[in-house]
Amino acid sequence: MAYALIVSLKQTLEPLVDSVGSRIQIPNPELKIIYDDLCYLKSFFDKLNSLEDSNSVEELDKQIKDVLERSQDLIEFHLSDLVHSGSGSSISGFSRELVEVKEKVGSLVNMSKAKEDYLTQPQPSPPSLGWNSKIVGLTDVDVKSRNHFGRNKEIVGLEEEKMTLKQRLLRESNDLAVFSIVGMGGIGKTTLAKEVYLDPLIKDHFDTFLFVEIDFEYDFQALLLRLVGQLLYVENEEMSDYELGVTLYKYLFRRRYLIVLDDVWSIEAWDRLRPFFPNNKVGSAIILTTRLYNLARYVCPQENILQMRLLNEEKSWELLCKMAFPDIEQCPLELEEMGMRIVKTLGGLPLAIVTIGKLLSVSQRTAENWRAVAQNMTSPIRESTIPTFLNLSYTQLPQCLKACFLYLGIFPPNYNIPASQLIKLWIAEGFIEPAADKSLEQKAEEYLEDLVSRSLVIVQEVNSIGRIKTCRIHQLLRDLCVNEAQQQKLFHVNEGTTSSRNQRRLGIHSDVVPGVLDSVSRLLRSLVFICPYHQQAIQRFRWLRVFHALSIRYCKFPDEVLKLVRLRYLAITYDGEELPSSISRLWNLEVLIIHKSQSIKSSVLLPLEIWKLHKLRHLQCMGFDLPDPSMEDATDFLFFGKLLTLSGVSARSCINGVLARMPNLIKLGIWLEPTTTEYAIETFCFDAIFTHLRRLESFKCTPMNRSEAAFSLTGFPPLCLRKLSLSGCGFVWGEHMPIIAQLPFLQVLKLRWHAFCGHEWESYEGGLMHLKVLVLEDLDIKQLMVAGYVFPTLEQLIFRRCYNLEEIPPEFGDIPTLQLIEVDDCSMSLIESAKRIQEEQQEEYGNYDLQVRICSSSHGQVKKFTNSNIARHVDFPTISTT
Repeated sequence: MAYALIVSLKQTLEPLVDSVGSRIQIPNPELKIIYDDLCYLKSFFDKLNSLEDSNSVEELDKQIKDVLERSQDLIEFHLSDLVHSGSGSSISGFSRELVEVKEKVGSLVNMSKAKEDYLTQPQPSPPSLGWNSKIVGLTDVDVKSRNHFGRNKEIVGLEEEKMTLKQRLLRESNDLAVFSIVGMGGIGKTTLAKEVYLDPLIKDHFDTFLFVEIDFEYDFQALLLRLVGQLLYVENEEMSDYELGVTLYKYLFRRRYLIVLDDVWSIEAWDRLRPFFPNNKVGSAIILTTRLYNLARYVCPQENILQMRLLNEEKSWELLCKMAFPDIEQCPLELEEMGMRIVKTLGGLPLAIVTIGKLLSVSQRTAENWRAVAQNMTSPIRESTIPTFLNLSYTQLPQCLKACFLYLGIFPPNYNIPASQLIKLWIAEGFIEPAADKSLEQKAEEYLEDLVSRSLVIVQEVNSIGRIKTCRIHQLLRDLCVNEAQQQKLFHVNEGTTSSRNQRRLGIHSDVVPGVLDSVSRLLRSLVFICPYHQQAIQRFRWLRVFHALSIRYCKFPDEVLKLVRLRYLAITYDGEELPSSISRLWNLEVLIIHKSQSIKSSVLLPLEIWKLHKLRHLQCMGFDLPDPSMEDATDFLFFGKLLTLSGVSARSCINGVLARMPNLIKLGIWLEPTTTEYAIETFCFDAIFTHLRRLESFKCTPMNRSEAAFSLTGFPPLCLRKLSLSGCGFVWGEHMPIIAQLPFLQVLKLRWHAFCGHEWESYEGGLMHLKVLVLEDLDIKQLMVAGYVFPTLEQLIFRRCYNLEEIPPEFGDIPTLQLIEVDDCSMSLIESAKRIQEEQQEEYGNYDLQVRICSSSHGQVKKFTNSNIARHVDFPTISTT
């Protein structure tokens, strides 16, 4: 875990090395030398995944981590001391100790360079595999009769997937087809591939069969020999890789073959093998199993990717019973309650269910014994092969992703993690290395998507344009994260039972933690509370970087927080009326989130000193407004040049003197409150927004009460706007919608309660050309009319509680990109029109993927209408309604 420390310490030193504009000036040449050495160490670890025997650096990793932890403590101690004391003696003492740090880091660099030289030098060739003599072919009958593994007597939860894959393999097509089965370790990819491979219909359809597992660190010649060896006797040790590949190609050329490449880890392995699989135009096929979605997408088209699903509770119970009771048909009644508890703990992962089921099958069938298993699932799982099986996904991660992945364990089990929160925490922890062409947030989002593509993270909810909104990890992967993180001293999770001494980061999930913080090291860097609301007192942790405590309610702003000068991330629930001006002491703050547990009656101005937090990237202050610096003297330094998102403020913050000082803002969310001069303020609000925020991509306004046509669209629109969500604006369809329709890049338009008033909306050709999502909710519209070719790229059309709307115009059936129509609590005539459009899409465009969802809040039901002839295997994440 040295990599995360290297990146974090680099970020600490960067403003000191480039001291222009830095609050702390330390003219010391040692800093630049240390910084350059850290840059080398980072590049060394970046190369590790491409080097042979990269696991041999574990001891070096530990040495680097130990040295850098002490160095980071030393540097941050002096930085905090300099801020508090400002004494020159502190600087001189700091300079002396920097010499020692430089020498220790320099020694690490020398060790790393020696290790790199060793790993990059040519390695001796492996010994001959000793295959003798000439090639002798087997008959086709011999090949077809070979059985490399036993077949499962019964499979559970894979019936639909097996049937679909069989249908695709038995298709009427001559071209070579490639299919990918994707999912996390232990989810049943290999089981499914074997079931299809050994199916009698498949055996009758194909002539030649090959099944081979490809390890992460595979030997290509050995791999080719294993493939050829299933077809021919190979006894010539002089054959090169190319000759072996040509032999395989020639044998397969005139045959209809089925090849299963199991557990593929790299695109390189596929690229090296692919030329030896001929497209012989007789309907051959290749099935590839992998944990990597990006690899699957590389080798085959999207429609040939089968995304494996975790078993639901019913199928999990069925599988557990089959494994635990092979000799009887059903579970004894007295064991059902404990059995269901066990099933819920295993989270639908087939390998884990099979493992525990086998354990239960040889144990006493008593309620007491099953209760003991249910209460201590950790022990039997750790003693099985499951940890090793899952750990492979972690050990093969690039260095830059390891700390990010482990950090997911700081959240409670089965917790839906907000992606935006996770990304902010990664950045504040120093896990994300800056890039010249991307923001830290963009890079962190790529990291999250990478973890998803590696089947390590499950997407729970996506936003309206398909970006991850919430995610989670499987319980067994979370256990891996927590155990590995504690070994690496990355973080510790205190759920009310275990010690938390000498930890750098602490996650608290229990609201019953009396005195837990009394034993925590003063070196603590992060404190993350994710638990029920409670009144937990905290002591002062001088070097804290992250304080996430939305579950702690403060009536008075905590004085101890104001002393945390290294703080980068602050999230609390604060019901006080004012924020202290001393908030400006937190000059390293990048994220400031303030929630309220009580309803907001009116907003309060933040102190003018808030503008001194020049590093702020995200500001969410519910019930507060930003003061106008232009009304004060000496305002040159009052500027939010790095601010990207602003939310929770009212329209009073959206004036020229405020918004002109945040030119890089990309996301703005405001709420509208009743005032005596409501019309003037809110009109001015829109003027300022559209004048100054030229990089704005997302804008949302939410009303406190109904506003009657309170807005003007003067200066509208910002050219970059991609998402627009309006409520309570009282716009007129014919007057204001033509202006919005000219937004050149708008992809999402959400019109909620009283955003527009009037019974008719007539949309004309040429507007909203790039719109992908249209939401109409709680509107009094009766008729939606279209003229010409409208919404040519629309993918999602959503109606909620538009009780008066009669139908969806039939012209929507001419949109070939349409994927979803959702109708929630609307008229029967609107529902029927949605079904007609679905039928038209199927008939005219062959679009059998269009879903129609009919939702009824009164009955709590959701009905989905999809084409019954095509099975769907991707569990699409829920689309956010916010």
